[in-house]
Amino acid sequence: MKASLFLLTAILLVACTNDPYQGVYEGIKNNNEAKRTPNERAIFPTPSYDKYKKEREGSLEE
Repeated sequence: MKASLFLLTAILLVACTNDPYQGVYEGIKNNNEAKRTPNERAIFPTPSYDKYKKEREGSLEE
């Protein structure tokens, strides 16, 4: 049940963005954030999609 709910959420997020990868990233990020404690979120914040994309593109160029 949880897997189908996650899949549905991911599909809806993909449909709502211009960049489908951003929707998938946000869906996974939100799913993982829900499992973390507030203390974990404060100490290790999850990067935004733009920061993630810049880091990923930067590491591919090297």
